[in-house]
Amino acid sequence: MTRSQTPRHDYYEILNLPFTSPPTALSKQQLKVAYHKALLKHHPDKATSIATTPAPTHDTKTAQRPSSDRNADASPTFTIDEITAAYRTLSDPGLRAEYDRVLRLERVTAGKGEKSAGAAFHTGLEVVDLEDLVCEETGDGEGLLCWYRGCRCGDERGFMVTELDLEKEAEHGEVVIGCRGCSLWMKILFAMEEGDG
Repeated sequence: MTRSQTPRHDYYEILNLPFTSPPTALSKQQLKVAYHKALLKHHPDKATSIATTPAPTHDTKTAQRPSSDRNADASPTFTIDEITAAYRTLSDPGLRAEYDRVLRLERVTAGKGEKSAGAAFHTGLEVVDLEDLVCEETGDGEGLLCWYRGCRCGDERGFMVTELDLEKEAEHGEVVIGCRGCSLWMKILFAMEEGDG
C-alpha cells in the first residue's frame, strides 16, 4: 500500500475550526455554519467574482496593483469535495472519533519522521487483527501465505494481504488496504514473530 506523499490539509483546517486535544464538543449548528462559510469562501464562482472586483479606491498605487499581488497572501483554496468530505467526517461522531485519533497520532509522530505521519485518513476504515482474516497459501508454488476477508460490497476476498505486504510494514505492525471491489478500507494490525522478517 502506497501512502500519499503530498501535503494535505486536515478537515479542521478546511472548515476553519479549532482542533484541540482532548477534542472539544462542536455542535451540529457550529459544524453546519463552518461548512456553509467554507462553501461560500471557496466556491469557484464566488472566488472569481471577489478576485475580479476592482478595489473601491482612488489611490492609483493600489488600484493599479495586479490581482495576483492581492491574492499572494490568500489562504489555501479547497475544493467542494474536500469541504464536503470534511463536513461529513466531522459531523458523524464515529468517523470524527477515528479521524481525531489518526490526526493526534500524526501530530505526535510528525516530528519523528516516521512513515505513519503521512498516513491518509480513509472514510469507512475498519480496524481488525490479522487473526480475524482467513489464511491460506497463495497457490503460486512459492509457499507464501495470504490472508483475506469478505467485504460488505459482496466481494468474498475484497480485503487481501500477503506475507510480502506484512514484511514491508513489519516495523509499524499495521497495514492499510483497500477493498478490491469498492471504496472501503481496512487497517490490519499484526505482530511479526521473532523468526519472521
